[in-house]
Amino acid sequence: MVISYFSYAWDINGISAGAAIKAKEFINAIEKHGHTVHLEWRMQQPGNEPDISTKIKERIKPYLQKYLRESRVLLSNLGHLKNEHKILKQQKPDIFFPRLEYGNISCFLLSKWLNIPTVVEVDCPPTHEWETFYAQDALKFGDLSLKLEIVTLKQADAVIVQSNQLMSYYESLGVSKEKIYVIPNAADIKKFQPREKYESVVSEYKLQDKIVIGWIGAGYAWTGIDVVIDMAKKLMRNYPSVRFLMVGSKHNMDVFQTHFNSKDFEDRVILPGFVPHEKMPDYLSCMDIVLAPYPKLDFFYASSMKLFEYMAAGKAIVATRIGQMAEVIQDGINGFLFEPDLSSESYEKVELLVTSEALRKKISQNARYDAERKWNWDQVGNKMIQVFEEVLTKRNAHRC
Repeated sequence: MVISYFSYAWDINGISAGAAIKAKEFINAIEKHGHTVHLEWRMQQPGNEPDISTKIKERIKPYLQKYLRESRVLLSNLGHLKNEHKILKQQKPDIFFPRLEYGNISCFLLSKWLNIPTVVEVDCPPTHEWETFYAQDALKFGDLSLKLEIVTLKQADAVIVQSNQLMSYYESLGVSKEKIYVIPNAADIKKFQPREKYESVVSEYKLQDKIVIGWIGAGYAWTGIDVVIDMAKKLMRNYPSVRFLMVGSKHNMDVFQTHFNSKDFEDRVILPGFVPHEKMPDYLSCMDIVLAPYPKLDFFYASSMKLFEYMAAGKAIVATRIGQMAEVIQDGINGFLFEPDLSSESYEKVELLVTSEALRKKISQNARYDAERKWNWDQVGNKMIQVFEEVLTKRNAHRC
């Protein structure tokens, strides 16, 4: 089977790094079965433009986003159509597998034009996300982008979403439930696995004989770190052996630095800053307890890759009781859950783990066991292949 995967993610080494990691992981899993997957990054990435162009774009970016974002995105479909038509004619895929992106309809038009069986990947509701978080006051053509989004999904042979919350959302907008498949994210269980603490990190940050509570976060939205800050201060006052190891973007490091700059905390909160994904297991190995806090949102549709990497690494997890995390984590079995707006509950759950090494070990072992059984990229690849084969079977049956 030949699959053409098109992604329109921008900044795959930065803000969209998670999307890039996911794509490479499930493609590798699919190719293990002898299938061919062509990966096409359809957007020009930062750093590929001339310096002067980058500087100009940065200056006018706020104005472009407010007044021209939607029209620019829609017009870009013209360029995509020409190039992608050529790519698909050359690759001759059995399955066209585009990632849904805000304002993109070239995949919809090409699938119709070339009559290729099409499965659309949906990691987020792009119109909802853009309008809610990034461009509340931007000039829009009414609900045109949402209508195009739904048309694209309705015409697809199948739709792969990453959470039950996304499935319910699109079903409420008229996409047939029968064509929606829920395949959550996962972890590389060979890269992330239980191991001894990485001596270099332990030595550098003086973590010997300490109970290390960790947090990893690449972005600065949806982090839920406000709850962490209150809980961390109380824990460090009550337990001198506790250290916090916070790994993430500069924005998050600045937030932590602001809150923990007193003499009581400054040498007990370690802020390494951004760490490349390939080095993340080294830092994760030094954490005894890990946090996955997210804010309280009415529509939380994410599938946290971080959560599954914590599980694969065999860590004692304390996570927000929200969305998919509340489905994956069994409170007191393979992790602990707390209400997103209750810092007191997060403190109680973390304290249980701080005071009991035996409980940490039990939770960690159960989390790793579940990652090996269910939450790994081989499972994701297998499920995607099943969807592709089902689509082809249905197509062939219709021809007959």
